[in-house]
Amino acid sequence: MKERNTKFTVLSAIAMVLVILGHLNFNVLTFGDIFSYYSYHVLIFVFISGYFYKTENEDRIIRYILHKLKTLMLPYFVWNVIYGLVAVMLHGAGFELGQEFNIYNLLVAPFVGGHQFMYNAVAWFVPALFLLEVCNVCARKILSFCRIRNEWIIASLYLIAGIFAIYMAIRGSVYDYYKIPGRLMLMAPVFQLGRLYKDKLERLDIIPSAIYIPVLFAINLLLVLTMGGLNYSVVWVTGFANGPIVPYITAVTGIALWLRIAGIIAALIESGGRSDSITANVIRYIGSNTYSIMMHQLMAFLCINAIFNALSKAGLCSDFDAVSYHTDIYYTYNLMGCEGFKWAYFALGIMLPLVIGWCTDRLLKRALVIFKKDKN
Repeated sequence: MKERNTKFTVLSAIAMVLVILGHLNFNVLTFGDIFSYYSYHVLIFVFISGYFYKTENEDRIIRYILHKLKTLMLPYFVWNVIYGLVAVMLHGAGFELGQEFNIYNLLVAPFVGGHQFMYNAVAWFVPALFLLEVCNVCARKILSFCRIRNEWIIASLYLIAGIFAIYMAIRGSVYDYYKIPGRLMLMAPVFQLGRLYKDKLERLDIIPSAIYIPVLFAINLLLVLTMGGLNYSVVWVTGFANGPIVPYITAVTGIALWLRIAGIIAALIESGGRSDSITANVIRYIGSNTYSIMMHQLMAFLCINAIFNALSKAGLCSDFDAVSYHTDIYYTYNLMGCEGFKWAYFALGIMLPLVIGWCTDRLLKRALVIFKKDKN
């Protein structure tokens, strides 16, 4: 169990790295766009969530949903209020990012798209995952009443739903509030794939890497050479240029590639006394704190841009685009024209959220201690 958890912690860390690199449009791990980030990276998190789903949850659905509300949605809503207030304040400083601070954007918009205040836009995934997990446990309960408990059959039903959602999106029928069920149907097959992998496939995952990895590259290279582009948007349920099947092929190949690489890294960590090394602990910490990194990475980008905006006002970095700084949360500045400077955004995009998460955890623990003392 320890090795398997290490493997998926590493996979979580890798997925978070891929998400940040995708937001930076920094193609250092796409292998020449053969594995383009937006053809699978968000779905790695969906796969991981499905892997850790337990069928016992179907016997205590209310408790399961309350637990998910507490762990996923409560901190999300708190930060949504905070970033809503940040958006209001920065509007006064000339920023055009974020919508109005109102009940709709605080409570409803997170489930529609999650980009209401922009500074926490990456965290759109949290409400989407919450809805997916709630719908999944309820659907499985209903299927069990119908005596459908076979994981392969459930996977087939979810895949049919996902293909239908993509088909409707291609037709232009998935828009506005229809994106909510469309997004869930799109993600559901990959969630079930995680469950299927744990229950049926993991023990069969023994193909040598020397064969396994080249085959994955060959599949994706063939797709790149014959298709019009592999990227698509999970959040907006758009961009399906290659029909309803290819997105799931690239999701499987992308997940399979990094799952194998995560397994190799995990084996290295767990062998030879490396489990307590600095590198191993950093990987574990990143993989265990992806929530914070999702929530705060764009604020890290903004902090770097704020420095360059001040320098540009002082007569330095004259090519810094102040307009984009105030209107595009994903804007990055290449110092002296060097694209490699994106590594600075990448590094702070991980470190600042981890610091915020660490400070938040300490404050909550301190508040809990004070509360218990007052109660006694």
